[in-house]
Amino acid sequence: MNWTLSWLFFGAAAFLLALLCLGRAIAGKERGWALLLYGSLACGVLSLLEEYRAAVNWVRWEDWSALMDVLPNVEPILTAAVLTGLGLDLAAVLIYERRKSEKTS
Repeated sequence: MNWTLSWLFFGAAAFLLALLCLGRAIAGKERGWALLLYGSLACGVLSLLEEYRAAVNWVRWEDWSALMDVLPNVEPILTAAVLTGLGLDLAAVLIYERRKSEKTS
C-alpha cells in the first residue's frame, strides 16, 4: 500500500471505529464493543507507524527538506488526532462501565 494513502486510511478507520463504538455505547448495545475499541486503537497505532515509516524513508533517501517541511507540521496534527481518538475510546468505555454498574445495582 502506498504510504501516502495508508496513514490516511488507518487514521480514518480509527476515528470511524471509535465513533461507532461510542454510538453503540450510547445506544446501550453491549455486544462487540471491545472488538471495536481494539480495532480503533490498532488502526490509530498503524496510522502513526505509517507516518514514522515515511520519515524513515526520507532519511534513507536523504531527503532532508521533506523532513524539515513535513514533520514539524504533522506533529501537532497527529497529537490532536491521537488525543481525540483516545478521548472517544475512553468515553465509550466509561459509558459501558456506567451502564454495567447500573444493571448490577
